[in-house]
Amino acid sequence: MAPPFPREARCIREALDRADPQRRAEFDRDFQEALKKVAEDYDTGHIDTVLDDWWGAAILAEYPPTEQEDEIKARADRGDFSGLIHIDEHRRSWREDEHGNLWRTDENGDLWRQSPAGKRERIEASTTPEDED
Repeated sequence: MAPPFPREARCIREALDRADPQRRAEFDRDFQEALKKVAEDYDTGHIDTVLDDWWGAAILAEYPPTEQEDEIKARADRGDFSGLIHIDEHRRSWREDEHGNLWRTDENGDLWRQSPAGKRERIEASTTPEDED
C-alpha cells in the first residue's frame, strides 16, 4: 500500500511530471481552467474538483502498483474476488476464502460465515475456517 500522499496541486503536479510530462500538462490545463472559474464566481470548489480528479493518478504515478497488486487487479478484472475483503451493508468487513465463503470475527470474538448463497451463521468456537472445508 502506498504511503499517504498530499492532496495538494504542487505535489500532484510534481508526481505527474516525474512519471509523464504529458499528463502533467493535462493537469496544468485543468488546474488553470479551474482558477479561471474561481476568478469568475469565487467558488473554490472548482479547484477541489481538479485535485480530486487528479489525486489518484498522481498516487499511481508516484507509487506504481507492485507485481502482486497487478496480479490481484487482473484476478478481479476476470471476476475472481477470492481472498479480497468484502464490506457488507453494515460496513463490516468479511474475508473470502477459496470456496466463496465469507468470514468475519465480530466485536465479541465470535466467528461468522456467509455462504455463497448468502446464508449467515455463527460458527462454534472450536471450529476454524480450515475445519469447514
